[in-house]
Amino acid sequence: MLTYSIKCQFTSQYVAHPYWPEMYEIIEITKKSGMNRAKSDANRRKALEEYLRANGMVLADFERLEKASKRPFHTNGDGEIVIPSDSFMSFLVASNATARAAFRACPPEQVWTRIRATALSTGKTEPDGIWRRFATVNLGTGAKASNQRGLRENAYIEDFVATGRLSFDEEHVDPASLQNLIKWGGEFVGIGASRKMGRGRFDLAEFALVSEPLRAAA
Repeated sequence: MLTYSIKCQFTSQYVAHPYWPEMYEIIEITKKSGMNRAKSDANRRKALEEYLRANGMVLADFERLEKASKRPFHTNGDGEIVIPSDSFMSFLVASNATARAAFRACPPEQVWTRIRATALSTGKTEPDGIWRRFATVNLGTGAKASNQRGLRENAYIEDFVATGRLSFDEEHVDPASLQNLIKWGGEFVGIGASRKMGRGRFDLAEFALVSEPLRAAA
């Protein structure tokens, strides 16, 4: 197995917008309590509190879940914002599937089994700003809910270098092809949320062979 260090110089804002287990719980509570169907704030509060009481919870429990569900980034034990290994691997999968054959590092269905990645450190501990925009709100059928657009907000970080490591078997993954794929994907695919809107773009600043083996994906 070969291990390479990588450095990605981000040229646009990185938006993570992770979907946490707590977000799932919040959605389930708001659906099952019926609070979304209530017409007034008072009735919504009443429906929520009755549901929480019936399920052994109090309002403080709900508020803690709600706060946890809105965490904008993944972080490590020191509070540093990181790009998870799964996110980087998803980037590689998308890039490898989108690129023309000459740019592919391995067969598309083998990316997860042939390549291993650590989380990428960003050196950031706080967001650099909030990205605000309006989006069309659609119903489940695809039709517009109304002419009023919904406000969307996401925290972002920018102007940073993300560092991490990749490990792979050179018999199945050509290092030069993988390097070219990451360069191409950084420019045309991106990583994180809102890639189709130009977020998460980067330049590959380093792709260097290191002697230490990659022990575990973060």
